[in-house]
Amino acid sequence: MHPENQNQHRVSQVYLKQFGYHRDKKWWVSVYKVGNKKTENLLINSFTAEFNIFDAPYGDIEFRRNFEVQCGKVESYYPTIISNLTHQKQLTEKNIEVLCHFISSLLCRSVSFTGFIEMILRDTAARKRFIDEISMFNEENKLLLENILNLVPVELQLNTILGSIAAHLVEVIRCFDLVVIEKSTDISWGTTDNPVVLDNNGNHEWLISHDSEIFLPLSRDFCLFGFHQEGKNKMNPLRLLKSGRVNNVPFEQFEIIHNKIISNNFKYLIMPIEMEDSEIS
Repeated sequence: MHPENQNQHRVSQVYLKQFGYHRDKKWWVSVYKVGNKKTENLLINSFTAEFNIFDAPYGDIEFRRNFEVQCGKVESYYPTIISNLTHQKQLTEKNIEVLCHFISSLLCRSVSFTGFIEMILRDTAARKRFIDEISMFNEENKLLLENILNLVPVELQLNTILGSIAAHLVEVIRCFDLVVIEKSTDISWGTTDNPVVLDNNGNHEWLISHDSEIFLPLSRDFCLFGFHQEGKNKMNPLRLLKSGRVNNVPFEQFEIIHNKIISNNFKYLIMPIEMEDSEIS
């Protein structure tokens, strides 16, 4: 049974708990909204949440809410991934598959990423290239997507095809090597309200190209790095780390990665510690 109005999160609650804290029987996260003069403590169950923002515009409620349901299924495996990294220091094949879906779901819920796609959908030539791209692993889907986008008003197109975009991103990310990097010394990984960093290394022809590098802080302790073997940035020392395993890097590399993550924010920085509301000097 699906409620008529459902609070849907751009950043998963399960994910946010890895950076938050439990107090008064509720989960909170310490954040800083860029431009404000102080930090805040916000409830995770309402942070980055809005009613029905990912619902498809047509069909019955079960069909319209399928994207959100699928995201929930993926997120249910997330604590197991963090447990495996903590205790086994490695990712299983199933962990890697779940992470491919999880990264895709975070991108498809991101204001920055989906805003870029909405811009593409409003340009005829760009939309044609976009359809070619997201149907490259499923040519039979191409004609269906073309017909849908020709029938649906442009302001409803994104949510109508959100599932197809997510499925395409999963196929792309499966082609990447995934490396896990442990926090450096006592300094933990932070995150933002736009947690997946896509560094395109100058290649803007695709949503995610061979040249793209992916960064995603998984928890306070671990950060994911993804790269394609055919990418041109062969000099990145992170490519030499062991795939599927927990690795350590010098503090200088940790700092470079962490700066990439923090600068990728949409509006909020998310602290990996409990902080009192504090003035920012």
